[in-house]
Parts: sequence; C-alpha cells; structure tokens
Amino acid sequence: MEKYYEKDNQVIYNCDNLELLKSLDNECIDLIYCDILYNTGKVFDDYNDNLGTPKDAVEWYRPRLIEMKRVLKNNGSIFLHCNWRLDSYIRILMDEIFGSSCFRNRIYRKHSKERGFYLNFDSQVDIILYYVKDKNNFTFNEFKMDNKIITPLFENGYIKERSNIIILGNNKIDFKSLNKHYLVSESKLQELYKNNELIFIDNLPYRKTNVMPIGNLWAEDDMLDNYNRNKIADTYDTPKPEAILERIIKICSNEGNTVADFFLGGGTTAVVSKKLKRKGIYCDINKKACDVTIDKLKNID
Repeated sequence: MEKYYEKDNQVIYNCDNLELLKSLDNECIDLIYCDILYNTGKVFDDYNDNLGTPKDAVEWYRPRLIEMKRVLKNNGSIFLHCNWRLDSYIRILMDEIFGSSCFRNRIYRKHSKERGFYLNFDSQVDIILYYVKDKNNFTFNEFKMDNKIITPLFENGYIKERSNIIILGNNKIDFKSLNKHYLVSESKLQELYKNNELIFIDNLPYRKTNVMPIGNLWAEDDMLDNYNRNKIADTYDTPKPEAILERIIKICSNEGNTVADFFLGGGTTAVVSKKLKRKGIYCDINKKACDVTIDKLKNID
C-alpha cells in the first residue's frame, strides 16, 4: 500500500478505507475514531453521502467494521461518530461484530444551537458509539481537577454479577440484601480502598476523589461545530472540533499509542493526535481531505 504522506509518525493514505484496512497487520491500532458517512443522501462539493437504504449502508459498513475489529489491539477502543439516520443500525451491527457486552456508551454531542426547523423538533446532536474489543481490558484514563468530590459507587437494584458480598477492610457489604449493586468492579473497589479513596456512609462505599466525572452529553461550547453550515468552507465542509478528539484521545490512549481514522475528512483526528504525541494512521478516498490534513499538520509546531 503506497503512502500518500508520512512525517512525524503521521501516515496518510489516499484510497478506499477497506483496501487499507485489509493491508494492515492484526492488532496494530490502539484507538480508532471515525466520523463515518451519515447517509444523508446529500451531494457535497467533495463527496457523495449516499449509501442507499439503511440496509445497504449496513452491508457497506459490515466488512469495514470487521476489519477494524481485526486491526484493533486487544485493549483497544473504537468510536464511531454518526447521527440519527444510522446510529441504531450501526449499534446493532457493532453488537454483532464486537459483541453487545463490549458496548460502553452512546455519547450525545451537541453540534449547534436551534437552527430553524418548523415541522419537527430541531436536531441538535450527533451520536458517538463507543465500543471496546475486550470488556475487561481497555484504556480509560481519568481527568483530574483541583477540588475533591464525593460520589456513590453503587445504585439501587439487584444485579446478580454485581450484588455479592464484598469485604473492604473492616467493612462487609452485602449488596444483595440491600437490593443494590456496585458500579465499578470488585477489584477496582479494592484498589480504591487500598489507596484511601473510599469513605463509607451507612456502610456503603463512596469515592472521595479529584477525578472529574464526564457524562455522555457533550454540550460544552467547545464541542459545538465551529463552521457555518450554510456556507462552503474554504478547507472542508464539516470538520469536527478539536475538543471532541482531545477528550477521546486523552482518555482512551496514551502517548506513543497509535490512533487511526479511516474517514479522515477535515483531518481533526490527525491534528490532535500529533499534538498529543500519538502515532497516526489515516485514510480518505478523497484527495482533497488528505491535502487539507497535510496542510494542517504542517502548521503544527
């Protein structure tokens, strides 16, 4: 496979992503993020976003997602950015390929303020589907803040696998008898206890920590699209904000890891990966997307 660009551990290919995927070695990627085709039926100035019916789209994605699973490392994660047109179909397909137990979350990213829908509720969010290859072994780095907060590590309701008796020091907690279940693994609870991060209220575990909780609704201002949806952009129509990729890459990979994006588009993944000292493998079938990304990479110190 001929490389279109290579510098500073960032490699770009100008080809069909399935062709590139088939050429890659098994388990060579730590993190995959793809802002996939949404199947809007729209024809843009640089690509055609029409895969046919939802069934057609699923069959187009199937071999690509199978290959993505193959190239992903056993402790790797994958994020697929889509919208309401395909997210349910892709979720079912990902459950089939990766396994439903490897589904971690559906993230809702607010992309804009109200725009002017009058015959329906305005669509203001995209969906990012988050899966891991191994539900028991994946990278998830925590963000830290200055102040500490207290958060419960349990919820109401009995779950067979997470409602057994746990002994933490002198504290014996029978979650089943309390009709509760714990929210992190038993090994994690033991680790937190050993690190003096647990406090007990009514004999139930809470975490006192400076770890910043991050929800699955990403609606901060820096998550909003920073382009005008009514005008053709000078570089690429729909580049995603860097804040999205910065959050995903920081949390789900480490310095020196390899990040891949097989729908490169405006090049945000490559830009943020380079800034965060990750290696990168990227692909787009459109030469314009590759050239736009290369120009952006060249402007990073």
